[in-house]
Amino acid sequence: MLEDLKEMQNRWPDYISFEMRDKTCQGRGIPLVYFGNKEAEHYVLIQASIHAREYMSTLIVMSMLEHYLVNFKDGSFHELKLSDIFEKVCLVIMPMVNPDGVEIAQRGEQGAVTEDVKQWVRANTKAGTKHDQIKSNARGVDLNRNFNNGFGKDRNRKSVKGYSHYPGASPLSEVESKLLMKVAKERKYACFLNYHTSGNLIYYGCGNAPQNVNARALKIANIIKNHTKFEPRGSGHSAPCGSWADEVEVRFNTPSVTIELGTRNPVPLSEFNRLYQKNLWVWADLAIQIMNNKIS
Repeated sequence: MLEDLKEMQNRWPDYISFEMRDKTCQGRGIPLVYFGNKEAEHYVLIQASIHAREYMSTLIVMSMLEHYLVNFKDGSFHELKLSDIFEKVCLVIMPMVNPDGVEIAQRGEQGAVTEDVKQWVRANTKAGTKHDQIKSNARGVDLNRNFNNGFGKDRNRKSVKGYSHYPGASPLSEVESKLLMKVAKERKYACFLNYHTSGNLIYYGCGNAPQNVNARALKIANIIKNHTKFEPRGSGHSAPCGSWADEVEVRFNTPSVTIELGTRNPVPLSEFNRLYQKNLWVWADLAIQIMNNKIS
């Protein structure tokens, strides 16, 4: 992924830039990507692979990014040039929030760097859970339960670190979740777009978010549905559980929508082409709707 980002930046320096932000407990940097005009009027924050086993989301996001770069100068959507669209809307992308977890999901204990992490990964595997099912980071914290809104209220909450559902000792205890929040505070975003797996669904809304925010989130979900044919599923009546989507909707009064890709975890590579084609033009369509104030 990092090699691909460097290549993209070298080939299209006017359209994309990225910077390495904080490092994980295993020493891996977390990249933050800017696509389009960094001084644009509107911004969208996109994140993928906050859950370790869901690395297909990174592959989809990176491939979509490459497509937009290749076609930036001469490509169009709905008779609007991509260069004009992304002059007004900048995408701020975190393509892999949880690199430590992704390495463990793919390689087991060999994906860990330090011996203490290798040991707890080994212990979880011996207890009967395959490493390819890990959702957590290298500290055994489920990053998508590590935020303030509904912290510790997940009905599947675990009390000790492991492969999933342990929210951590306190909200924002992890480098990765702190960085997400830091990036979210740096700009005013039109919306938050979250890539997960699996289910071929679109989640929108939060139980304790303002009604108008949930209504705007539904508009975004329907834009995505027009491309993917995934069904929107409102979470407006479900209790918040410390997830990123729950957190940002309430903290920033801004719609946050989650796209669940694929049929199972980890998503088989054989599903990539179908998922890529279904999602390909979501960013351009969403950007146009933002430009035209259709989701405000």
